[in-house]
Amino acid sequence: MGTKLAPKLFHTQMVALFFLSVALGTSIAGQLAGPYTVVNEATYFGILGAIAIVLGGALWLGRKPVLRLMAGVR
Repeated sequence: MGTKLAPKLFHTQMVALFFLSVALGTSIAGQLAGPYTVVNEATYFGILGAIAIVLGGALWLGRKPVLRLMAGVR
């Protein structure tokens, strides 16, 4: 889908950006695992859950502009 949405001259860069995003996500997951302790488990997962809810809300708010930009791609 990324190559369908990208300008014609940037197909390769979009695929590379996809792989870069996977690597960045893995790195962030490793960093987030650092502060985990069994004693403070509820706080740790509470904060991660709150971050997930906030990011989900941001994605939900951004869906209409993205769908508008994707018009005619499907």
